[in-house]
Amino acid sequence: MSIVDVEEERVALPPSIRVRLAGPRDCEALTALLDDPAHAREQVLAWLETPGTTLLVAQSELGVLGVAVLLTRIMPKPGGGLHKVVEVDNLVVRADQRRQRIGRRLLAAAVEWSRQRRAAQVEAVVGEGDARRFYESFGFAPTVDRLVLAA
Repeated sequence: MSIVDVEEERVALPPSIRVRLAGPRDCEALTALLDDPAHAREQVLAWLETPGTTLLVAQSELGVLGVAVLLTRIMPKPGGGLHKVVEVDNLVVRADQRRQRIGRRLLAAAVEWSRQRRAAQVEAVVGEGDARRFYESFGFAPTVDRLVLAA
């Protein structure tokens, strides 16, 4: 069963692609998506076992085509109170399946998943370049309220 059945208005994806929650049975396919084979399995297992981390996968008859890694945090609101924030920590599409709107499908599912859980916002931390343009084309906007210190 698909987690989200989001239709893209401009270009519809083949109906055989669906987005669902990932589980332990997806470990090998997810490991194959990552760039660093020496540490990929360890990373995937950590994601699958970490509370507050959710993995959504795009799948077709070809298998797992991509993954979105979502981190959920409870944050203080300016002026008091708390709200839920979901961060798209990682979004990867299989190299031979890129440029087919699978990343957009995963991101749409991630946003819908976040809304269903009443998140106040969805964030993505990206640098300059293609990733930034991708998220901005989806409607993400830069903010200036985040300060970072390397540990």
